[in-house]
Amino acid sequence: MGELSLSKCQPIEIDAKNPFENDALGREENIENLTQFITSFEQSIVLCIDGGWGQGKTTFIKMWQQYLKNLHIPTIYFNAWESDYTDDALIALIGEISLAIDNLSGEAESKAKGLLSIIKDKIRYLIKDGSSKEWLTIVSAIGSFISKGHIKADKIAEFATNLNAALAKDQIEKYEKSKQVLLEFKQALSRLAECYSSNEEKKPLVIFIDELDRCRPDFAIEVLEKAKHLFNVDNIIFVLATDKTQLGHSIRAVYGQGLDVNGYLRRFIDFDYLLPLSNRKYITHLINKFSLGKYLLLKETHYIEPKSFLENMVDKYNLTLREQEAFCNIFNIIVRTKDNAWFDYWVIIICIFLIILKLKFPDIYKNLENKNNSDFLDETIKNIDSHCASDDKNSNYYLELLEFLFLFLKPLNSLQSSYNSNSLKERIEKNAKKFNLDESKIDRLLGFTVRYGVPYISLPILLDIKNSIEISNSFEIN
Repeated sequence: MGELSLSKCQPIEIDAKNPFENDALGREENIENLTQFITSFEQSIVLCIDGGWGQGKTTFIKMWQQYLKNLHIPTIYFNAWESDYTDDALIALIGEISLAIDNLSGEAESKAKGLLSIIKDKIRYLIKDGSSKEWLTIVSAIGSFISKGHIKADKIAEFATNLNAALAKDQIEKYEKSKQVLLEFKQALSRLAECYSSNEEKKPLVIFIDELDRCRPDFAIEVLEKAKHLFNVDNIIFVLATDKTQLGHSIRAVYGQGLDVNGYLRRFIDFDYLLPLSNRKYITHLINKFSLGKYLLLKETHYIEPKSFLENMVDKYNLTLREQEAFCNIFNIIVRTKDNAWFDYWVIIICIFLIILKLKFPDIYKNLENKNNSDFLDETIKNIDSHCASDDKNSNYYLELLEFLFLFLKPLNSLQSSYNSNSLKERIEKNAKKFNLDESKIDRLLGFTVRYGVPYISLPILLDIKNSIEISNSFEIN
C-alpha cells in the first residue's frame, strides 16, 4: 500500500506570487471582497475575522497578508499569543511596527525611524504606570522604620498628608501631560503608517492580530483597548483573527460571568466577518491527499456513494478543518491495517459515522462495549435525530439512513438472521414513542427497506469497527 502517511493540520505554503496557489478552500473571493471593504474606509476600523478552533484563521489572514503585499498595501502580522509574556501590549505592538521598518528603504526608512523615535519617547507616558509601585515601596520602607521606633508616631499623620498630596500632584501632572502626548502620539503614528506605503496613492497600514483568543485574559483585553483607543488613527486598519466565543470566556474571566460580552466587544470591534466554511471542498482535498478514493468512491448499484455520505456528515456534524484531518488520519490507518475483504459497503458507512462520533461525542462513542449496549443505541439514535433539520426533510436522508441502520441493529448472540416486513414494522412501532417518531418518519424509515433491504449490521460488527478505529490511538501523528 505504500508508506503510511499521517499528518496534522499544517500551515499551507503560501506562494509569494500567487497566494492562492495551494488554497483548498476557495478563499480567494472572500479575500478579494474583504480587501475592497477595508480599503473603502478613510478612517481607522477594527475588523474581526471570527472562526472556531481549527477553521483555518491563521492561514486565511497570512494568505490575505500576501495578497495585500502584492497590491503594495503595507501589512504587519502580530501574533498576540507569542507576545503575551510582555507586561504591556502597547510595547509589543510598537515593537512589531518597529521591526517592520527593516523592510523599508531610502527616504521612507529615514522618515519612519525619526517618527518611531518620537513615538517611543511618547509611550512612556502611555504605558502602565509604575509610580504607585514606587510609592508602595517607599511606604513599606518607612513602615519598617516606624515599627522599629526610628520615626515618632506623631509624624505619621503629617507624612501621610504630604504623601497623598505629592502622589495626587504627580498623577494630575501625568494626566495633563498624557492628553497632549496622546495627541502627538497619534499624529506621529498616522504619519508613520504612511511611510509603509510605497506608492503615492494613500493606502492604509493593515495590522493583523492573530491568536487573541489564546492569550491570557488580561493581555487579550489590553490588546483590544490599545488597538481601539491608541491606534484609532487615519491610515491604520486592524484585522483580528479570533474565536469570539473563546475570547468571550477570557473577558468574563476578568470582568465576571454576568458581563454582556457582545456589548463589551462592540466598544472595540467595528465589524465582524464570520469565516465561511468550505467543508465539502476541504474533505474532497483530503480524500485526494490521503488517496482514500478507492474506499469512498464505490459505485455500488442503487447504493449511495460513501464520499457523498461523508460530505453530508461533515456538514451535519460541523467538523472543523482539523477534525476533518483527524478523520482522514484515522480512516487512513484503518485502510492500511485491514484487508480488502473487511470493507463491506455498510461497514464503511458505519465506520465513517463512528469515527465522527469519536471526534465529536466521545462519551457516546465510549459506551459502545461488550456489555449492555442499550444506552449506546438510545443515545446514538437521539444524537442522530438531534442533527436532523426540522424544516428540510430532504436534507435528513443520510441521517435517517443511519437511524434505520441502528434501529434494526442485531444484538449480541442474536439467532435471527433477518427481519420480515411484519417484524420490521413492529420494531419501528415499538420505538416510535421512545424516539418520538412521527408517521411520516416511520414511512421514510420503512422506505429504506424497499431500496436497500435490511443490511446485516450487528453489534459484533460495530465492536469490530470500533476496535479497528482504536488502533489509531497507538499512532503518533507528527
